[in-house]
Amino acid sequence: MKLKSLAALMMAGVMALGLCACTNSGTPDDSSTSDTSEAANAEPVSITTTESWDFSTGFYPALSAGSSNGTMGFTYYARNCYDTLVVREGSEFKGGLAETWDISDDGLTYTFHLKEGVKFSDGADFNAEAVKTSIEAAFSNMGQSIAQFGKIGVLTESIEVIDEYTVALHLTTPYYGVLSDLAMCNPMGIVSPNAFNEDLTTKEELMTQTMGTGPYMYAGDSDGTSYTFVRNPNYWGEDPDVDEFTVKVIADPESAVLALQSGEVDLLAGTSRLSFAGFSELSSADGIGTTVDDSVSNSRFIGFNTQKAPFNDAAVRQAVAYAIDKETISSNVFSGLETASTYLLDTSLPYCDVETTTYSYDPEKAAELLESAGWVDSDGDGIREKDGTKLSVTLDYITNQGTLDDAALVIAQELGEVGFEVTPRGADNMTWFTQVSTDFDFSLHTTYGGYYDPFLTMTNMNPEMMSDPILWQVALTMENGTNIIKELDSTADLDRVQEIYNEVLTFTADQAVLVPFTSAHQYAAFNSDKIESFSFGSDQLFIEIANVKAK
Repeated sequence: MKLKSLAALMMAGVMALGLCACTNSGTPDDSSTSDTSEAANAEPVSITTTESWDFSTGFYPALSAGSSNGTMGFTYYARNCYDTLVVREGSEFKGGLAETWDISDDGLTYTFHLKEGVKFSDGADFNAEAVKTSIEAAFSNMGQSIAQFGKIGVLTESIEVIDEYTVALHLTTPYYGVLSDLAMCNPMGIVSPNAFNEDLTTKEELMTQTMGTGPYMYAGDSDGTSYTFVRNPNYWGEDPDVDEFTVKVIADPESAVLALQSGEVDLLAGTSRLSFAGFSELSSADGIGTTVDDSVSNSRFIGFNTQKAPFNDAAVRQAVAYAIDKETISSNVFSGLETASTYLLDTSLPYCDVETTTYSYDPEKAAELLESAGWVDSDGDGIREKDGTKLSVTLDYITNQGTLDDAALVIAQELGEVGFEVTPRGADNMTWFTQVSTDFDFSLHTTYGGYYDPFLTMTNMNPEMMSDPILWQVALTMENGTNIIKELDSTADLDRVQEIYNEVLTFTADQAVLVPFTSAHQYAAFNSDKIESFSFGSDQLFIEIANVKAK
């Protein structure tokens, strides 16, 4: 691939001269001279997009809850500036900064053969030593939080530089998710060695500078309300259409919609930056283009506390599954932008093409199951009882996830029609986590999305991980469940990995431990006068400006 030129106008000039050289061996005619002049005088392509919070945590791509200020900072724009060793497309892994890789027969050593001739945006050489330093720094700086992003940080015994462009990771035990973990830009984006002190802590420069190999780098111009990124002159890949982009901090989704309509911003991408109502409004607006990503970014589901009544009874959980009208929730709550879901993990994900029990909307079947489980409405008040106890439960959910208030109300109403008494209880992230970690009945939840699915979702079903009390319920309910999940994360036999996925996903569906109701899709709206199209990358949670096709 072509190396980058030093600036946008120089790039345009070189391209024009290259075109002349290809079409003329002598003096250029008037037409080619005109073309060259137009290219040289072309205005750089610049767009503005948004984020809900500032980037005051700096520009290091390895960010955890403990090192953030309660936001995700620069994370969702990190792929513009940092590359990973591998990337994932659907269920396949492809080379990023690594051209190829080998896996030892025992699954304990992964050897990566790196691209040559690549430089970081600060001018440092990309090589095996840089990879070793970057990964070791991520492990060190993330501390115990590294376990929140897969098992690689826990299972890596050592990192060996074999030669200038060959590096090997040695594990203490086999782990089938190594490539998936390495594909996560947070925390595995490769950072220049110049970003670290001798003890691998980050230098102050990373607060005001990006040091990656991606197509863009931070211009260092922030006033706390906007951040501009320009082309990385050392970029090794193909030229993106956009020369520079600015991320403007707009916390309120309604204000973001107004900013797009007024021309203040050019792109609103992702469900965290554009509400369902806002997308619907913009879909019919003049001068605005919209797109919805076909792939599933994550799945919403209902998780139950299977360790206490009434949801320790599979029949009661199955009754909930039949009582939920997923199509109504999809259309009325999510405006059709989230589709009705029958599977916990989308079947296009690695190891997830598994046929499992599905539940269609059937309130009569739900009532039959409750009757058979001994829950009857003996006094005619519409609420079922058993042994003198009413079927009264609390539905927990996180309030800052937009329309979940409405989803919780619809689910409560639908369950009320078959004899439940449901009290929705919304809370912020930390309050919700504390609640479901101690005592709860059932809760709305979601898979982690992007590259975190399915590997991290499956890993966190292990209660010993202490990461997700909702997902724990699978292992707690399943006979020998904890050991099965631990085996999943320690076997080198990929056939056995598939067998465990089959077993766990089948059990989870049959026993209605986790009941999916919608699949989320990322969407975007943009200024159609400046942007022809926009697409999400394979890690849909990240915004990649290189996927903007400019007019």
